[in-house]
Amino acid sequence: MFRIVFICLLSLILCACSTHQPKGYVKHVDNRTTLKENSKLYVKVPEGTALIIGKAAPNSGNVDHPDMIYPAVTPVDFFAAIITHAAITESVKNDKKNRAQTLADTVTIPYRPFVKDIANQALVSQLKDIALSRGFQLARYSESLSESDVVLDITPIYLLNQKQDTLTLRTQFLVYQKKELHVTAKKRKVLYQNQIEVLSSKIKAESPQEYWLANDGERLITTMRSLLSKTLKLGAIQVSSIQTDDSIMTKQNIRYDDGDTTAFERASIISDDCERVIIHTLRGWLKSIPTERLIDKHTCQKGQEASAAKPVLN
Repeated sequence: MFRIVFICLLSLILCACSTHQPKGYVKHVDNRTTLKENSKLYVKVPEGTALIIGKAAPNSGNVDHPDMIYPAVTPVDFFAAIITHAAITESVKNDKKNRAQTLADTVTIPYRPFVKDIANQALVSQLKDIALSRGFQLARYSESLSESDVVLDITPIYLLNQKQDTLTLRTQFLVYQKKELHVTAKKRKVLYQNQIEVLSSKIKAESPQEYWLANDGERLITTMRSLLSKTLKLGAIQVSSIQTDDSIMTKQNIRYDDGDTTAFERASIISDDCERVIIHTLRGWLKSIPTERLIDKHTCQKGQEASAAKPVLN
């Protein structure tokens, strides 16, 4: 009896592991109410150079398999089969994802010489030019002097699609006090955490590679800097704004061209300046999408009308 109970508990643990959120998943955490007005946010970026990877095909890491009939003579054999399947499935998933990403990364080979020496810090634009609410200001992390300072820790990753006509910046935003810097992720007291994704405009050129890399990669580097600037502005405004309940905002189905496929999101539009729409997904993530990528007919509101109708990035 004890053996059966033990295996049942173990099977639940392993099955849970086999269906856990994927590595790299950013959970939305929002404790902005603890941030004081007129605070400085010290922007910290990873040391080293910018990271650009290939965008893997949708669902390339999924493991498709039919329902399994577990061979079992006894209940113990039955649960043992479940445990084995869970462990094997997780291993296969990870292996398939790794192989899919390795294959996707080949598209970035011609671009690597142009970005290998570009430091992340060099891509951060003038922080003082980003206007925030409630007296918040941005400053470089190197200017921080106190352990009580608030750190805005960003981890940007650039993704190039296989057609090479779309550059996407996916960034993890993390806000915490400087004294929490060396605390493990599980124990760190996070004030705000989210993922922000900003898509470039779609490149309309016969040879996207030649477009990006002309003049020593000038357009590529300019676009990388622009996407990071938009990301930083969006994230900083989000962190400094007054918290409201997103659940009262109208959700709608949004379809857009993500460079490879027609992507679908159930989300709220929280900002629309006719050039870009910013959406708040069901996961809590933020996405900035050029209006030209929207599949369905979109009518934007202009000027003060749009500002009055839409909430301030909450």
